[in-house]
Amino acid sequence: MATRRQSAPVTALARDYGFTAVDDYDTRTYILPYLVDPESRAKIIAEHRANPRGAAAQPGVKPPNHSDGLKRLIDKLRMTPQAGKHTIVEIVPWQQYAIGILPGQRGGVIKITKERYATREDAEHMIFLKRLKALLAHYHIKL
Repeated sequence: MATRRQSAPVTALARDYGFTAVDDYDTRTYILPYLVDPESRAKIIAEHRANPRGAAAQPGVKPPNHSDGLKRLIDKLRMTPQAGKHTIVEIVPWQQYAIGILPGQRGGVIKITKERYATREDAEHMIFLKRLKALLAHYHIKL
């Protein structure tokens, strides 16, 4: 006689409620204030466009780091779950880049979009904009 397997109860711990609540609080407190105001958001986007991967340090000169707002935003955008996350795929070494969409599990196939970029920085910035748009949509903010 077969027995029915009982599913685990859905609890705050199983839903990772502690993490999601703290993450939401941090996003609303430390990131969204930079994004709600269109002028501030445009500054952050322009800053990222100018230096998507950060700037290289030069001898004797303090490295030109991203602003606090952009650093926080980039960290937040990097934390998205792997399934459906955008990534850079090098099509022709040093010449052509595409955007791929991660499958979310090992051994899965990365879906490569038709979008092509001449530089890694252009691809990097486009991924930033896609992730930013998704974050803003989650918090009901129009881009």
